[in-house]
Amino acid sequence: MMNMFYGMELMQSKDKITMYGEMNDMYRRIFLDGRQPSRKVLNDPTYAGYSTGHWEGNTLVVDTVALRDDSLIEDFVAFSPHSDKMTVHERIRLIEPGVLEDRMTVTDADAFLEPFEMVRTYRKASLPSDELREFACAEGLAKVK
Repeated sequence: MMNMFYGMELMQSKDKITMYGEMNDMYRRIFLDGRQPSRKVLNDPTYAGYSTGHWEGNTLVVDTVALRDDSLIEDFVAFSPHSDKMTVHERIRLIEPGVLEDRMTVTDADAFLEPFEMVRTYRKASLPSDELREFACAEGLAKVK
């Protein structure tokens, strides 16, 4: 979910943060109310997984489980082998006005010799007209005139 090639929008309420991604009309929820994933959720993994989080000062700490074994890990290793036991631990914070940093640690004892880390940064859109649009593949556009 955090491999954003297109825009992303964040919405926060008291109990959760919802992230909307323009690419493939994706969404992700990070529950902040202390809930834990049920057995049903753990047995039915999804591309975005199941995320729970809490605040440590100005840093959002997120743990994600129940990810499909064909979820995208990173831009250049989209088909890197991993299992549905993979977990992602994130520390998300503003590092300067308008710049969000996400420090991720990916763990999968079935597929990796050791956890690996990556850092992504996101810049706030500078124009008020920058808003998410419906995702549409380019296929078939030649037929439309």
